[in-house]
Amino acid sequence: MAYFQALFDRICGDLQRSTQEMSSDFLQLSTNQQRVSYALSIPSVHSYIKVKPMFKGKSAMEATKLREFGNKMFGQKDYDSALQMYSESVLKAPFDPNINHPVAHGNMNGSSHGRAQCDKNDVTADDGNEFSLALANRSAVLFSLGKYDLSMKDIDLALHHGYPKELTYKLHERKGRCLWNLGRDEEALQSFLTAKEHVTKSSLNSKKRKSWKATVDKQIAALQRTPSSAESADPSSTTNIPSVSYGTNSTFPSLSTAVEIRQSEQRGRHAVAAQDIRVGDVLIVEKPYGSVVLPEQGDTHCDYCCRRVSAPLPCQQCSTARYCSHECADLAWTQYHGVECQYLGLIHSSGVGGMGHLALRLVNRTGFHFLQEFERTLEDKTTRKVNEPEKDAQDRNSGNTDVDYKKFPGLNVDGVYTNDYNSVYNLENHSSERKPSDLFRRTVMAIFLLRILQNGGFFRVPAEEVAEEDQLLVASHLLRHLQMIPCNAHEVSEFEFYRGDPDRCRYLEVASALHCTMLGMFNHSCDPVINRNFYGDVLVARAIRPVAKGEEITLNYSVLYTTQSRMERQYKLAGQYFFKCSCQPCAENWPLFYDMVQDLQTRNKLPKLKCRQCFSVLLGSEDKVINKMKCSACGEEQELQAPRTQLDSIVDEVFTKVGVVVTGEVESSLPALERCLERMEKIVARPYGYYDSCQEAIKQCYGIVGNCYERTTS
Repeated sequence: MAYFQALFDRICGDLQRSTQEMSSDFLQLSTNQQRVSYALSIPSVHSYIKVKPMFKGKSAMEATKLREFGNKMFGQKDYDSALQMYSESVLKAPFDPNINHPVAHGNMNGSSHGRAQCDKNDVTADDGNEFSLALANRSAVLFSLGKYDLSMKDIDLALHHGYPKELTYKLHERKGRCLWNLGRDEEALQSFLTAKEHVTKSSLNSKKRKSWKATVDKQIAALQRTPSSAESADPSSTTNIPSVSYGTNSTFPSLSTAVEIRQSEQRGRHAVAAQDIRVGDVLIVEKPYGSVVLPEQGDTHCDYCCRRVSAPLPCQQCSTARYCSHECADLAWTQYHGVECQYLGLIHSSGVGGMGHLALRLVNRTGFHFLQEFERTLEDKTTRKVNEPEKDAQDRNSGNTDVDYKKFPGLNVDGVYTNDYNSVYNLENHSSERKPSDLFRRTVMAIFLLRILQNGGFFRVPAEEVAEEDQLLVASHLLRHLQMIPCNAHEVSEFEFYRGDPDRCRYLEVASALHCTMLGMFNHSCDPVINRNFYGDVLVARAIRPVAKGEEITLNYSVLYTTQSRMERQYKLAGQYFFKCSCQPCAENWPLFYDMVQDLQTRNKLPKLKCRQCFSVLLGSEDKVINKMKCSACGEEQELQAPRTQLDSIVDEVFTKVGVVVTGEVESSLPALERCLERMEKIVARPYGYYDSCQEAIKQCYGIVGNCYERTTS
């Protein structure tokens, strides 16, 4: 049993005699502060909720063993295993975080700003050498794997962390070969010359030194004789994040101007098309306010930006968190990891899950002093609201669909919905629909998370000196987020691509994240308008079917009509999001994808067609014997064979392009598939299985160009 659940059970066990009375009392509480205050008054809560550091620290001895094992793998030319061992050695090796790095990288992990940090005096010269030796060895295997940019980064970092001077000539020569392979000939030449200078400091005897210099001279001669034709690769541009189509929305900067946010009694806050939208249009580009990499993905993904990382950089204190760059390591330490670092093992093993960790992360990265100021702002708003009750009631009951953005929850003082804590705080949490038992469990969890923040240095004073009112403030925000996150957070995913084997391709959940605009402004449909995928932790949502001006733009809350029955979908949505879905697939009980395709393949029935004039559904057009009919909506009489033939032609093109997509070729296939879907939209009525087949191929293309990890087919 996980630690938190065992702790919660003990607290409930102590309260067994008065559980009914407690539930009745707890039900009367209307605010999160009242709930936290009530729980803190329970003696067993104080007695049982204790936290102690639990994390994987540094060890020069373990780092050496890992590096030596990596050497063995490297000698056997098992480069992938060698890379893994060298990386674990890099993460495990102690190092001095205060050593300056090249300007491009900054200081690893930044400054502590009063938070827990590694004492540089604890890092001996030998320990520091272990870190630099691990980096240097990893640079060799990265070179062998053709990852020249990453190899150079390790070389530079090893040199700045005290790599033995008598060996530096090797690194400069390797850097020269990296630069040469990248087509940066002038820089390569300089590195070769630097290597020749440094070999004089080596322990090589004169004969070996002379032989080594001769080898480098040959490389220099070859470089000057035959300049490299390779093009320099910029690792930062390997994945370009798209921009929103049609320009940025001035009120909601994460949205396209093609999206308009409205509000109504029936639909609540929702998004509609401000213009006609085409398949493939980018409607949302948004970075999360906070994200948490899942523990099972922590060995392979950057703890800050969620990108897959092949040569991770370490935290200064623990050997768990890993980063793709110094910039990510510095930002993580400053924003949240400095507090969480020593308790990461406890968080992962406690059973609070990704949602609990995300609640902690949201509060942690916001900061205590900001929360104090924010609470004062809330009190001012509440006072103004109490002083204008009649006007507030009129605004609520007006029924207007146009949003008064001045009163829109989450907008800042400039009337803009930015990616800030104000937006986070105003997301729906469904507190009034929750049972007392559910709220009590979340309240106890909030106090557990509070103790981690308290002991981790969040308040910037010793844990025992944190005032009770400050604890109450922070715990109430934690509790709010523990209720809000299940309704608003979602996964950051990565597409696992098996070239030539589409049945094995899948999306892998990498992290839990909160993108404020995504679920806060868009309603659900089991047949959504938009599909989301990710570039690192940045969410990009594109239209996967045409949308007419004024039509609602929807997304899916992790349930689709093609793969789950209506009963399954309704059950999940009611339990997690507290509503009954009334989208078209639910209202009409559309069949599953497999059943639709089976019907089409056996030709049990033809698809229903649309009127060529008004695009209304031609009822009865699915009957094989009917080849001509009049539209009941507009009266247009039309032949059916021509659109049926046209539809067959489109379907043939779709499956031709699907065969190309499975090989990983997206550039030519994606535009063709997008246009096929638009043509189908005008001809055929849904549900139609091959329409969904086209959508799935388009979504696979979007997955390949975003976070994508190609797996080998074995």
